[in-house]
Amino acid sequence: MSIRQIYFILTATLLALSLQGCGSSNDKAPSISAAGAHPADWFTGHRQAYFDAYALDKAAQCRDCHGSDLMGGITKVGCSTTSCHAGGHAPRVVHSLPFKAASLHGPAALADIAGCGACHATSTAPVSNPRFNIAIGSLTNGCEECHKTGTAHPPVDPAKVSGYPSSWNNHATAGNIANSCTLCHGLDYNGGSGPSCRNCHNVLGAAMPPVAGQCISCHAKPPATGGHAAHNAVASLLNLCTACHFGAANGTVRHGSRGFANVSTAIPVGFNAKTGSARVTPTLTCQNVSCHGGVTTPPWATGSINVATQCEQCHISGTASQTPQYNSFWSGEHAKHVTEMHLPCTDCHDMSVTNGSNSHFSNMATPAFELTPALTIRGPVNYSGGSCSPGNNPAQFSIGVCHGSKNW
Repeated sequence: MSIRQIYFILTATLLALSLQGCGSSNDKAPSISAAGAHPADWFTGHRQAYFDAYALDKAAQCRDCHGSDLMGGITKVGCSTTSCHAGGHAPRVVHSLPFKAASLHGPAALADIAGCGACHATSTAPVSNPRFNIAIGSLTNGCEECHKTGTAHPPVDPAKVSGYPSSWNNHATAGNIANSCTLCHGLDYNGGSGPSCRNCHNVLGAAMPPVAGQCISCHAKPPATGGHAAHNAVASLLNLCTACHFGAANGTVRHGSRGFANVSTAIPVGFNAKTGSARVTPTLTCQNVSCHGGVTTPPWATGSINVATQCEQCHISGTASQTPQYNSFWSGEHAKHVTEMHLPCTDCHDMSVTNGSNSHFSNMATPAFELTPALTIRGPVNYSGGSCSPGNNPAQFSIGVCHGSKNW
C-alpha cells in the first residue's frame, strides 16, 4: 500500500469521525448521512433547524462543521460564500444587503416581526419578551441602535403623530398580530415586556386582537365628551365616527392627537349643506352641515339642541322644495304659522313618529326625507285631504283654541 493510499484512508477516517461528531454533538443536531450529507430537503429545512437551535442557544451545532464564522470549516461549505447568504451575513431568511434602510426592512418587519426574531432577538420562544438587540455588523446593539430600546417598534418619525412610537397608534397595520404582538404583549394581550393591550382596548371588552377600522375597539361608545352621546343616539349615525372625524382614522397624522378641533380633520362631502362645505370652526361650532340644515350650531363641546322643541335650530323657512336648504320647510301655510304667528312646529308635528325603518333622523347622510313629513302631523290637527280641522281643543295647542276647517 502506497503512502498516498495510506494518507487518503487516514484523511477519510478523520473526516468521517469529525462528521459523526457533528451529528452527535447534541440531541438536537440535524441528521446527516454516512457520506456527511444533509437530508435532500435541507435547502429549505435548514432554516427552521437553525432557528430552533438558536432558540435553544445551541446554534453552535452548525459551527461545529461549518466553522465558527460559518465560512466553511471542515465541510468546506460556507454558508456565506453561496448565493443564499452572500455578503457575509449569517444564516437568515434571504434578504438583500445592506438591509438597514427602513424602506427595506420596515415592510418585512411590519408584515410579520415574529420571523425577524429568529435571527435578531435574544429569545424566540413563544411569548418570551424578546429584545431585538443581537449585534448586526456595526450595530452593536442590533435593531435597538435605531429603534426604541426594549421594543421592536419603529423609531420616532416626525411625520407621524406626536409621541410616536411611545403611543404607537399605527399598530393596527401590523401583520400577524396574533403571533407577532403576543411576543411582547402576552398571549392574552395582558402584557409582558410590553404593556397590556387592554389598557386601551378594554373600553368595551372588545375581542382581542381588535378589529381594524372599528374605532370603538379603543374608544368608548360613545366617548363621554361634548355631543357624542346625542349624535350616537341617532340610528343613522351610530358608530359612524367618520361623519365628523373623516380623515382621522388609525394610521393618519391626526389620529391620536388630543382635542376635538385637532381630531376632527374633516366632515365628508356627503354631509355638505346645499349652500356650502361642512366644517368645524375653531370655536367648535359646526357650519354648513346638511344634518343641521346649514345652520351654525351651538358650540359642539358645551352647547346643545333640544330636537323635540328647537326645530328651527336646523330647519329654516324656504321658498321652494329643498331651497335654500335640503331640509327647508316651504309648503302650504308654513310661512303664516311659523314665520308670522311664531307657532312651535310641535303644535302640528310629532317627530317621534316612525314609518317602518324611517324616522325623523333616517339616513342623515342623504338630502332626502326618508320619512314623509305629512306622516308626522299629529292626530289633534285632523289633517285630511289637504285640510286641517283642529277645532276647539285648547289643551292640544300652544295658542289654545285653534281654527275650524281650513285648506292647508
